Amino acid sequence: MEHPQTTSNISPGTAVLFLHIPKTAGTTLHRIMEQEYDPFRIYTIEGGAIEWSIDHFKSLSERRRAALRVVKGHMSFGLHEFLPQRSTYITFLRDPVERCISAYYYSKDNPLNPFHQRIKREEIDILTFLDTARWNQNLQCKMVAGIDRRDFRPVDLMRRARQLGAPPPGPELDRWSNANTLEKAKENLLRYFSFVGVSERFSEGLILLKHVFGWKFSSYASYRKSRGRPKRESLDPAILAAIEQRNEFDRALYEFGKKIFVEAIDRAGVDLAREAAVLGRGAGGKRKSVVDFGSLVIRAAASRLASLS
Repeated sequence: MEHPQTTSNISPGTAVLFLHIPKTAGTTLHRIMEQEYDPFRIYTIEGGAIEWSIDHFKSLSERRRAALRVVKGHMSFGLHEFLPQRSTYITFLRDPVERCISAYYYSKDNPLNPFHQRIKREEIDILTFLDTARWNQNLQCKMVAGIDRRDFRPVDLMRRARQLGAPPPGPELDRWSNANTLEKAKENLLRYFSFVGVSERFSEGLILLKHVFGWKFSSYASYRKSRGRPKRESLDPAILAAIEQRNEFDRALYEFGKKIFVEAIDRAGVDLAREAAVLGRGAGGKRKSVVDFGSLVIRAAASRLASLS
């Protein structure tokens, strides 16, 4: 399997599009990128206003878009077509069963999540949640293949689905869970992505990103971990099997992406395990100082203000 995940194809001035698939440890990578790049040359698609943010990005002048070094957020593949400069994608994939479990418990435990109230009031279990929020199934394939978010997750349908007592959407909503979408997603990974990581080996993925893009960070802090979710092993095997069955195409894409990642590690010629251990010690040791934390907050806020202007 040939893949452009090397240092040789990243030229100066190349814009990086971080396709952040929900619940794949992406928030941590957002914070790292906000340290590595000029915050005023970053466009962030806001999680609470994704459709608006994408439309706003497309409406920017060509001069403004040409000045960007980073576009990041919950977007489907395809926004590179609106960048006049050379560009490349990066993403992390996650074991689809783990990703769905995290998506459910994040929605259940986060009072700000649109589905939180319904899950709590109706005691919705994980399989009912996946049938109600059907767009979560094979989500990685849909996003990497470039299926428009408004198609696989219509805004009006999502609003109805979170209302108390609303019936689940029909199976026609999930018509993109098929082999054609999977093959398109694989093709995009091979043709357009300079980095494909897996969340289960996140630290090693960060080391590989440092080598591919020349980033300078020496430690990192993890964000938005779902501390209240149970271990996979504690769930009923029948439930796990049902989640697996609902995400058969994401499973195939994950295994494909994992091979890309492993082959990239082999080609990198560096001791990624040793460097990742150093990163881990940096992340798990002393907490960041107030000054460092304040700087991070300021840079994150600046990038978002620049995105909204």
